[in-house]
Amino acid sequence: MKMDEFPQSSRQIAQLFREINAIMNQQLRKAFQGLGITPPQMMILHYLYKNKERKVSDISKHLNLAASTVSSILDRLERNELITRERNKDDKRVVLISLSNKAIGIKASLNMGISEFMEDMTQTASDEEVEKIINGLTLMKEVLNRNGLDDGGESHD
Repeated sequence: MKMDEFPQSSRQIAQLFREINAIMNQQLRKAFQGLGITPPQMMILHYLYKNKERKVSDISKHLNLAASTVSSILDRLERNELITRERNKDDKRVVLISLSNKAIGIKASLNMGISEFMEDMTQTASDEEVEKIINGLTLMKEVLNRNGLDDGGESHD
């Protein structure tokens, strides 16, 4: 089905998602420019901060990205000395990804950047607008869950 064959409301929602995603990525790139980290790299680091050592397949499943995409992001993180790759001692076919000491050292800066980004984002909105945003996103999540489009309730924070 072509995009122009979808109902107007579906096209509008899809367009809004694309626009919001582009704006957030642009602003996140700007926020982390000083650290030299892109939003996808930040998502992987954030996941590893919470989950320590993981396989590429775990990371790609959690972020809903192709393993090849995750591998290329990991290559850049490894070049920047933010992650390490080690073969599993029990199964040499398995490569485990973990944070380097350098990545652990910038965790506070990343968290501060995320907090500042979220604060800046909501600072220009009134309390009423923030509440509407939260209610709208909550409703969207509920609708997706009703349609069986969630991943089993796993949190991607």
